[in-house]
Amino acid sequence: MPLPHVLPGRRYAVRVATAHPVADGGATGTAARDVVGVLVGADAGTWTLLPEDRGPETVAVADVRAAREVPPRVVRPTSSIDDVQRLAARGWPGLEQHRLGGWLLRAGAGYTGRANSALVAGDPGLSVEDAVTRVEAFYAERQTSARFQLAYPLTGPQDPAGDVDAVLSRRGYAVVTPTYTYVTDLRTLDPAPLGDLTASWADDPDEEWLAPESPLHGRHPRAVDVITACPARYLTLRSGGGFVARARLVVTEDWCGITELVVDESARGRGIGRRAMGELTRAGREAGARFGYLQVLQTNAAATGLYDSLGWRRHHRYHYRALPS
Repeated sequence: MPLPHVLPGRRYAVRVATAHPVADGGATGTAARDVVGVLVGADAGTWTLLPEDRGPETVAVADVRAAREVPPRVVRPTSSIDDVQRLAARGWPGLEQHRLGGWLLRAGAGYTGRANSALVAGDPGLSVEDAVTRVEAFYAERQTSARFQLAYPLTGPQDPAGDVDAVLSRRGYAVVTPTYTYVTDLRTLDPAPLGDLTASWADDPDEEWLAPESPLHGRHPRAVDVITACPARYLTLRSGGGFVARARLVVTEDWCGITELVVDESARGRGIGRRAMGELTRAGREAGARFGYLQVLQTNAAATGLYDSLGWRRHHRYHYRALPS
């Protein structure tokens, strides 16, 4: 069967012959394996594919038995922790990204942990010790300290001692901002009406939207660059003409991610967070999303109580490891 014309940047499933002979029902042949990933390089003799969970793999075109273009990996609320983590990373990518095997190194001028950390998922292609050293060098080149994002199941110890966690602990990295990732099927939700609130949407954050800056970060000179690093929609809610809440909504495939949800202190206790989530749910559906995700600090009891009551489900936990400042 002739091979298709392949294009860099597209995702392919490639069946590659191996050197091991096999016998099947009396017939002999050559064993094969499948490689699925984005094509990052191709010439007359080789193709290089980048799978989601490990480093690039180069195959000889002469060994390719079949190839077909495939859509992005399907992610559902029941998918693995790593799959949901990678999906959420696409909604807050920072200003630059680099792969270290399956790990994703992100830099965003120091604004937010998500945009300035190594997402630990999959195989880095090195020993854990060497991978951590490589990450430290990456952030040192950018004149900032290394930070690692490590995810783990909802059940089990609060500080799970996985291989990477254990290495980082020995190197003096402390646990920072333990967080829940929530998911939901948007089609099952009953979103609250706006009531007396008015909603406005924009393609870019304006000064009013930016005004209630998170106390975790303060006003950062590169905040707008990081927040707008991928296409998103920006919600502002008002009551009687005055600002009461804001949020950011990003759509990735058939998912929407909710970030930067802030209710003005003077407006809290009036159900505005619930109504904001209702507006975000409707907007996500209208944009074609079937599922949603969000991330919230485990210590934020008001927010976790709200999301639990709205029918969102805790999918997994994660924390960062960072050196004490």
